[in-house]
Amino acid sequence: MKITTEMTQTAYQAAKDVYHGRISKNDALDILENEHGMNRGSASDYIVNFKKMMDGNKYTRTNNAEATDYFLTQILSDYGLAKLRNAIKAANEHVDYYEGLGRGNLNGIRAIISRHEKKMESQFTSDYPDELKNSETLFEGIKKAVIVNSYERNPIARTKCIEHYGAQCVVCNFDFEKVYGEIGKGFIHVHHLTQLSDIRRGYEVDPINDLRPVCPNCHAMLHKKHPPLTIEELKLMANCTK
Repeated sequence: MKITTEMTQTAYQAAKDVYHGRISKNDALDILENEHGMNRGSASDYIVNFKKMMDGNKYTRTNNAEATDYFLTQILSDYGLAKLRNAIKAANEHVDYYEGLGRGNLNGIRAIISRHEKKMESQFTSDYPDELKNSETLFEGIKKAVIVNSYERNPIARTKCIEHYGAQCVVCNFDFEKVYGEIGKGFIHVHHLTQLSDIRRGYEVDPINDLRPVCPNCHAMLHKKHPPLTIEELKLMANCTK
């Protein structure tokens, strides 16, 4: 039985509801099979694969190309870049698994994943236009250049930092989403606690211990001195210690 666009969209919503505990998997399967005519096995695969994508784990049953594209698109829209990164990881691992079985290739799905990888990278870049490829960030109103190294601009390290600490400034607690709504969701800079002069070749960043989320204003202020101010020093200056 052909899986229609309407089935794919309904299965995605059902998978979300199961994932968040709003409905049991069996009830979701009953709805998809009885009300939308979807094969129960395929519906089960879509529900399982959604959870695997959200958690960044390999899935072994294949979504078709349309479903792969739709799930990746909607996960970015509904959950942001962190979950899209997980979903892309899961999809890549699935393709490697499937092709490793010798059943053929999934070039079409690889192309879809690659497109979403580029979308993730372009969204990261467009969200942070002040973080330049030459590793210099110029904050408006400040004459000196603030150096932002590649670890701070690394989207994976940045995402893990924000997953742990949240997208609020650790200095002043500014939350872009609370102030600006959806357009500010997930927007924040990250600050490297290790001085750049101390970083040597082969250094591997620890997103939890080495990075902190900070708003652009506080990021600029941290770098107003050399070596940079500590988070606690800037909190004292800004009376943000409570």
